[in-house]
Amino acid sequence: MDNAPSDRRIVIFAHGSKDHRWQLPFTELATELEARLGVGSARVAYMEFISPTLMEVAEEAVKDKKHELLVLPFFLAAGAHVAADIPVQVAAARKRFPQLRIELAPPIGEHPSVKALFRQIACEYALATATRPAAISGRWIAEGS
Repeated sequence: MDNAPSDRRIVIFAHGSKDHRWQLPFTELATELEARLGVGSARVAYMEFISPTLMEVAEEAVKDKKHELLVLPFFLAAGAHVAADIPVQVAAARKRFPQLRIELAPPIGEHPSVKALFRQIACEYALATATRPAAISGRWIAEGS
């Protein structure tokens, strides 16, 4: 286990969907981060449609005696949500909990490593033989599917 500051929590901030299948990758990631960084080091928050919201996660952080949140938007690019909606929610949480330092990171899709991974995956798909099913990252993709 890595040593993360015990008073810091990373917030995986996603759009939100009532579809449990959509939520699963984010909850799995939070669980994996907690296994690596320590219990209480990661939470998922959703911008809309479902709980917990960023405000709820901030309130929980204060109760848990955390002093810092790192909000990591799990968005592919800086569109309207990243440029306007998320900063408004962060500002509201900062105002309500001034004792909590809240840092807003750029959207994860703009990280150079994520961009490189996207290029790699796109090339795998592009170079797959179109005349037969191709194994791509452990999944079978059939022609026309």
